[in-house]
Amino acid sequence: MVCNRDYLNESELPRIQSKLAIIAVLAILAVIATEPFAVRSQTVWPLEPRFGQTLAKLHQSETAGATSSEVAELVVLLNKALELDGEAVKLNAPDQTQKRADLRAQVDQILTTVEDRAAELTVVASQRTYTSKILTYVGGAIAAVLGTIAYAFIVAFYQKYRVKRTFQMRVTRK
Repeated sequence: MVCNRDYLNESELPRIQSKLAIIAVLAILAVIATEPFAVRSQTVWPLEPRFGQTLAKLHQSETAGATSSEVAELVVLLNKALELDGEAVKLNAPDQTQKRADLRAQVDQILTTVEDRAAELTVVASQRTYTSKILTYVGGAIAAVLGTIAYAFIVAFYQKYRVKRTFQMRVTRK
């Protein structure tokens, strides 16, 4: 029988298929692993940098575990600040300088309020999330102990049942 090295032996085929499957899985994992590191362009914020700082603090409170209903009030205040800032930008006449300064002061006051409330909300949400995690772990430990105790009782009951059944057996001659 002549062996040609150009063709694959049938016994080598499963190894090659498994190697290809491993390479495919590794490629998929590499794509999934690099997804969070995708580069995204930053939005240029045309308004003052204070809005960006306020949004960052608001996002921080959401990350800490604040619910959307808790953040909704702060978002409404931010929208009001954006509207006032838009009005201030529209006032370009020299005689409207005082009005523009008043609007900017209101925007600054609203942003300060939002930042303070977001900081408070971050602390409250973080504590709530931490407490929830602790309660979950404690509940899991209690459930594990109760499950172990229940398992021990069931095993003991089953062993007693087996012993009782063994002593109740009758030996008969065939």
